[in-house]
Amino acid sequence: MKPGQSEFQVIVESLRTISETQELHGKMLVALVHVLDGPGTGESELVTVLKDISVALKYQCQSVEALNDRLTNLPAQMVHTLEAELPRILDEGL
Repeated sequence: MKPGQSEFQVIVESLRTISETQELHGKMLVALVHVLDGPGTGESELVTVLKDISVALKYQCQSVEALNDRLTNLPAQMVHTLEAELPRILDEGL
């Protein structure tokens, strides 16, 4: 984090970077469609790279789904933890 920058600003900046990256990926996919539409040269190398991208995207999708599950369950986990631990903490005088 840069000096004087809040966590909120860091998140906004990071999301903006993600958005720009997605826009760039979209342009690359359009270029890829144009290449695939033309006469083929070096197709086996292109197919290999596309398979690698597919594997990476599947992994990223699984990671995002796992993160989403954790975030979805976080409020309930926090409530459970507070219900279970708050009385003990208050009894200990912390």
